[in-house]
Order: sequence, then C-alpha cells, then structure tokens
Amino acid sequence: DVTFFRHDSQGTLRQLPRNAPASMIMEATSATLKLDNQKNGWKAVCIHQHANGDCFKCPVRALGRRVLHIRDNKGPPETYLSAYWANGSCHFVTNNHISVGLKMAAAALDYPSCKGIPIDRIDTHSLRCGGANALALSGYSDRQIQKMGRWRSATFLEYIKESLFEFSAGMSTNMKRSFNFVNVEGGVFRDITGVTLNSAYSVNTTPSPSN
Repeated sequence: DVTFFRHDSQGTLRQLPRNAPASMIMEATSATLKLDNQKNGWKAVCIHQHANGDCFKCPVRALGRRVLHIRDNKGPPETYLSAYWANGSCHFVTNNHISVGLKMAAAALDYPSCKGIPIDRIDTHSLRCGGANALALSGYSDRQIQKMGRWRSATFLEYIKESLFEFSAGMSTNMKRSFNFVNVEGGVFRDITGVTLNSAYSVNTTPSPSN
C-alpha cells in the first residue's frame, strides 16, 4: 500500500487522493509505504520516504513510476508493486531477477578489484546491508537505522561492516593519544587501604589556582 503526500500553498503536508493525476504523483514530496508481506522484520509497518531531488535515484519517484505503471495497465488495487506489463501480459519481478541484476552491476563496476567484494557475496541482502552502512556512515543513530530497516532487534548491527575503510578512519591516530585515567574499580575487589597509606604518592595534590 502506497500513499503519496505533497505540501499545499500554506506549507501543510497533504495526502494525495488515490486518483491523483500522474503529474501530481510525480511531484510528491514524500510517500508512505506499508509492508505486510516481507520475509522478516516488523509486519504491517509504515515507512515514510522523502523525495531527495534526484529524478531517477529517488524512492518517492520510483514508487510513483511503479504505481502509475500499474494504474496505466488497469491493475487492481491489490496488485504487488513488483508487477509489470509487457506485450499485454502481467509479469512479476522476483528475488532471482534482483539477484542477477545486482551481480551483473557489481561485475560491470569491477567490485572485486575496486571494492574488495567478491561477486558471489553480492545478493539481495546487499541492498539492506548497503542501506544500513550508508545510514551509519551518514551519522544516523542505531535507532533510526533500525526503524527505517524494520528490524525488530539489534541484528541489523551485523550489516554494519567494521571492515569498511570509513569506519576506521582516524582511529589509529586517536588510539596513540595518552590519557591520564584511573581505574576506579581498583579497590572494589580487595582492601588496599593499608597499602596506600604506607605508599609514597607522586601525584601533585596542590590545588590549581582558580580562573
């Protein structure tokens, strides 16, 4: 189920009618997608996507093209978004089609050499993995990523690859820094009062002058 939205002249977000003209749908500023037949994750939840300004690589524009294609071919309201018509017949995009397409694209872009990712590791799950990594690298919180990806638990963290270059950038520089820290658990497991009273301190206890 897909619902499109657009701001009116007063800036208020309005839901577009089901029979909205194609031009209005393709100018929608956002869309809500309700998923109730996915393999895993929350069932019957709504994911809201915003238009990103790109004519082709935009989730709202992609949903608009799908809905209009189904509507132009007189598809019933319950038609899956994966449906398409060719030569007057209805067909469906399957997970195998997507898998083959992803592998072909990865091979054309030479992922093994340029990205260090073997072709046999590219599959439909790569879309969720790539989305989670892109959001993490963009600074979104774990909660936001979990919500957008419809994960019920923290298993989505397995998709965020620590092996990516961007995740380790700057870490080695920060790890060589010297920190003056004290282990506050030192006296929790044994009484060290007698030891410390008879030990010389090399810590400067002179109060620092106030500003």
